Amino acid sequence: MMGRTLEGTIFEVVFLVLALVLWGFIAWLIARAPSLVPIHFDIVGEADKWSHPTSVIFPCLIMTVAGACMLLGAYFPKSVNLPVKVENARQVALVMRMMRILSLVMLLITLHIALSTLLASRLFWLVWVAVGLLLAIVATYTILIYKAR
Repeated sequence: MMGRTLEGTIFEVVFLVLALVLWGFIAWLIARAPSLVPIHFDIVGEADKWSHPTSVIFPCLIMTVAGACMLLGAYFPKSVNLPVKVENARQVALVMRMMRILSLVMLLITLHIALSTLLASRLFWLVWVAVGLLLAIVATYTILIYKAR
């Protein structure tokens, strides 16, 4: 397990503040949502299943917890499953930063779930932005970690 750093504390505080604001926003949206909201979308972004607005809580909670787990995973960088063996301090620092950045992207996915469900908006593209960010972050950091051998 790695020790606490200023960077880690900053990411954790930012994550906590963003998560609290996001969940306040989700609660506000739920209170103003219609009695039925879309909860599932097909490949082109058309709603194909509907439910009560509170049904958004569980998937949003899963994504928020996943983000928190990534923050926790930053303290165990050698346990992160990468195609590169983490051997030195520079690699450890890169893995820790990658995990912390990914935790914030999980909040972006949570926002997408809330907006697309509770506003029934056409923000389907936001999920592709988030997935693209995830892939770009993992690819970039994997290359940086490999080069830091």
